[in-house]
Amino acid sequence: MMYPGFRLGFLVVPEKLIESFKLMKYYTDSHSGYLEQAALAQFISEGHYARHVRRIRKICYERHEALINAIKKYLPHIFKVQPTDSGIHVVCWLLNGLKESEVIKKCHQIGLGIQPLSRYCMQPHEREGVLLGYAAHTPTEIEESIKQLSSIL
Repeated sequence: MMYPGFRLGFLVVPEKLIESFKLMKYYTDSHSGYLEQAALAQFISEGHYARHVRRIRKICYERHEALINAIKKYLPHIFKVQPTDSGIHVVCWLLNGLKESEVIKKCHQIGLGIQPLSRYCMQPHEREGVLLGYAAHTPTEIEESIKQLSSIL
């Protein structure tokens, strides 16, 4: 939900575990700057982070819906979308005997970066699929990309 380059995070832990977590952080993390931590704490306590999360969730929801609708419109015979209610990626199972490698190759030909699901499996899976990310693209870009993909698949 924030820029990974900050190299900061936070945990909400039960009160009885706070001291243990403080000690663990002390011994394992010497890379987080105190100024950045103080700024993040203030950002959270003043409600800015909660506001940011609400805004990002709304944007991601709109982009998720754009992707689902574009797939239903242009590629219903190619992809079966795995339902999800959050995240920044969609799992699409391939239909009609299509192979991940074929779909990946076609996507790369038109400049679309997608990931094969097999990359995330320790053992071969009985179904082939791909992972489509949508968070970095506008709804218009998403629809145009799916439309373009439909013309070559």
